[in-house]
Amino acid sequence: MKCCDAEKYIMKYMDSEITKKEAEELNQHIQQCQKCKESFLFYDNMLQVFEQMSLYEAPEDFESNVMMQIQALEKIEQRSYVNNRILGHIWSVFTVLFGTGAILVFYKQPIIQALEKNDILKQWVKNIMPIEQNISQQGQVLEDITENVILWIDKVLVNGFGVLLLLLCIVCAVQYVILKRKKQTDRIQHK
Repeated sequence: MKCCDAEKYIMKYMDSEITKKEAEELNQHIQQCQKCKESFLFYDNMLQVFEQMSLYEAPEDFESNVMMQIQALEKIEQRSYVNNRILGHIWSVFTVLFGTGAILVFYKQPIIQALEKNDILKQWVKNIMPIEQNISQQGQVLEDITENVILWIDKVLVNGFGVLLLLLCIVCAVQYVILKRKKQTDRIQHK
């Protein structure tokens, strides 16, 4: 008998599937081959240890609890998918509105002039002109605020302390984003 055959018989012995004839052949080989004998004794000792170990049965509701947790994870994934789809649609609408607004802001005068030439839309343009002027005034206020913020940031950056403060703010923002994602991942894994 070859050692590879003896190993197959040892595995059959471990599984209690060895025939009497195979057991005799294995026994003869083990008496002649020290390596296979050591292997057999190792597996036999391991089998005895397993037989002495206490068996634990899973609780009766174990399977149903596991299935409920799997279903909860599937629901979370479905909600996440739906939320991502909704956010995608919102982002698309925002992009279209922002783009349209940008075009209207940049080409406001040519658009108004073209609409005033149309007899049907002329009155409508006259009615929305006060609204347009109000929006322009608010835009100017926003532009002034933005300019003041940029000037303040420029002054802060000139100062070395400002650079440190800006870097600290950036590091804090990045750390916040990382911790938020980790918290979301942990919450999904623990449910």
